[in-house]
Amino acid sequence: MKTILYIHGFNSAGGGTKSELLHVALPKYKILSPTFDYKNFDAAVKLLNSLMKVNRPDVVVGTSLGGFLAMYAGYKYNAKCIIINPTTHPSETLARFVGENKNLLTKQKYMFTESDLSKYKDFEDKEFKQISLIDEKTHFLLSNDDELLGDHHYLEQKYFSCKHFSYFDGYGHRFTSTKPIVAAIENLLGK
Repeated sequence: MKTILYIHGFNSAGGGTKSELLHVALPKYKILSPTFDYKNFDAAVKLLNSLMKVNRPDVVVGTSLGGFLAMYAGYKYNAKCIIINPTTHPSETLARFVGENKNLLTKQKYMFTESDLSKYKDFEDKEFKQISLIDEKTHFLLSNDDELLGDHHYLEQKYFSCKHFSYFDGYGHRFTSTKPIVAAIENLLGK
């Protein structure tokens, strides 16, 4: 059975709506949807590396901050990946969350500190800046109306070797439709 690793975004958790919809739409695949602790970014990267080594997913799907990790997994493990509305500079985009937060799925409150944020900057500078992605293994699904991260067209210049950039209207940052995700997974896995 082929395996799909779904990586949720910041302030979410594994087993959320999108992963549940993927379970329903893709019953012939094993879908892994663990919770990543983004407050402890080192632990999140460690979990990702462990999942990639142990489970060897056939496709990695990531949304927002999960897209950031999916790009890293695609590069480091030569994995097929679907990247949805990614942040490529979390040290900047997450700065607005320094302080008290509440997870949108679990409703748990927590403090996100400057120290937590600095881990992202370290990773960007040491690991992420060297990333290059392989065209036939990478699909970008991007919202034209991403209210959180804005315009994603810069990704086409940053990852010029990739040609699979699809833009959608009306999906917002949360990318409210799973149909394009399912189609991209089936495309990468050959139905």
